[in-house]
Amino acid sequence: MPLRQESSSTDHLCASALVATLSKKGLTDVVISPGSRNAPLTIAFTEDSSIKTHIVIDERAAAHVALGLALETGNPAAVICTSGTAAINHGAAIAEAFHQKSPLISITADRPLSSLNKGHGQSIDQTELFTKFTLEDYSFNGSASAVNEIRLVSSKASDIYDRALKGGPVHINVHLEEPLYGKADALELEIPSIQSSERVRGFNFQELPEIFQAHTNRALVIAGPRILADWTDQNFESIAGISEIFSGIKGQSFIASGDTFIAGEMWKKDSQLAPNSIITIGNPTLSKSLRKWVTGLNIPHIHVGDSKGTGHDSFNTLEKSIDAEPLGWLTEFSKNIQQDKNYLEAWKVEKSRLQNIQDDFSSTTSWSDLAAYKTIFQSFQNSHKSTLHFANSTSARYALLFDFKDNIRFHANRGVAGIDGCTSTAVGHALSTSERVTLVTGDVAFLYDINGLATVQELPENLRIIVINNSGGGIFRWLEGPAQVGYLESHFETKPKTSIKAAASFCGVDYFCGVDSESTQQGFIDLEKNNGTAILEIATNPELSSKIYKELLMALKG
Repeated sequence: MPLRQESSSTDHLCASALVATLSKKGLTDVVISPGSRNAPLTIAFTEDSSIKTHIVIDERAAAHVALGLALETGNPAAVICTSGTAAINHGAAIAEAFHQKSPLISITADRPLSSLNKGHGQSIDQTELFTKFTLEDYSFNGSASAVNEIRLVSSKASDIYDRALKGGPVHINVHLEEPLYGKADALELEIPSIQSSERVRGFNFQELPEIFQAHTNRALVIAGPRILADWTDQNFESIAGISEIFSGIKGQSFIASGDTFIAGEMWKKDSQLAPNSIITIGNPTLSKSLRKWVTGLNIPHIHVGDSKGTGHDSFNTLEKSIDAEPLGWLTEFSKNIQQDKNYLEAWKVEKSRLQNIQDDFSSTTSWSDLAAYKTIFQSFQNSHKSTLHFANSTSARYALLFDFKDNIRFHANRGVAGIDGCTSTAVGHALSTSERVTLVTGDVAFLYDINGLATVQELPENLRIIVINNSGGGIFRWLEGPAQVGYLESHFETKPKTSIKAAASFCGVDYFCGVDSESTQQGFIDLEKNNGTAILEIATNPELSSKIYKELLMALKG
């Protein structure tokens, strides 16, 4: 029998063993959504002095807060909830963590197996609930007390923590019998050490697929979002391609936005821009138009940095996935595989051309989304080290139009790229760091995840939120379909009924507003001076903003 010590825990010994094991493995944070069935887990986590508890009522928001807590260190945070539909609410964050390759431990309380199909409240079949989106999905009897069962749970929990640490979500489902609120001495367990796995730093370039070796002097590097815990800014001057700001990769021959590159149409006119191979790192690019162009090239593709060895075959020509630290691999590639100088120069010239057109265009444009985002980036030019989160859809796309400083890091939930949990993730990240965290979001994305603020019991003081209010889903005005079918405003754009000011009051946070360049700049000053979480709403005209964005794309053609 495991030894006991004087500190207390739940009297459900397997649940106690689970928490004790995770604690000894290094778990430091858990997000708890209140409920009755998960009471043993709540007791065990709360009684463990080495684990910090965060209370978030809404389970969907709670899971994203846990996702955000892991961004800074790369170490998994846990999130626990009661049974039934509460468990299902973890699904969105689990799917995002899976595709983002971020660590997350979802622990769902469950009713006893004997309660299934008996009509008991909050009882569904939760076993293997998330198998398609987890590295491991494990269920056990949390009310067992036999020594061998306790040891099995501890051993399994140790393995599961190691799996999550390698980058991805795991799900632990715990069947719990009543009574649920008893306490007992905590368990003292011998816990196996973490099994570290060094990723490949070097690579023998003779091992590249033969078809790829013959096509490497004009490589198109497409760099998408990388894990924030691995973030380092790095310049590469001897390779070229598309590098989104969420990758941290820069260079004079790297263009940030695939959409602006395609809109410029110089790839149709200048044959020197044509690549003969593709190297991808991070998550896939936002740009559908870039993906369509690259797919049409039908050139060999390798992916670097996927620890599971299965990169996305985004262009239908994937030859190999390489398990290597991507920036180290790119450094070695740039040393070993010399790139065509005319090719590098063509990408450098095109980057400069596109940037000059955009600068000239935005310097005279009316107040709009484009002008608002330009003001946002300018406001951070002299800021201290901080992280900018961008909500998906319109916000993340505008972010790619502007240069960034070395002291700013960028994140967006681009694993699945939904608007679920964008606010909650930023809240979780701010809870894990002393640095300033700023979320840039739209009115729809912000209100969609309002519980990321409203149901978090302790909001971080270092969080700021900027809401671009263009009266609905502005991205639908970029698409031809919604307007053509006649339901743009009623069924797609859907202007929210709740004002951002009212939402700020509901969440108990300070509020500022900008409606033009002057008032927005004052809003940034007020936001910077404010103590505690605060919101700056920036109001823009949706019709004008859409018109100006389309005019920018036309102007890029020169």
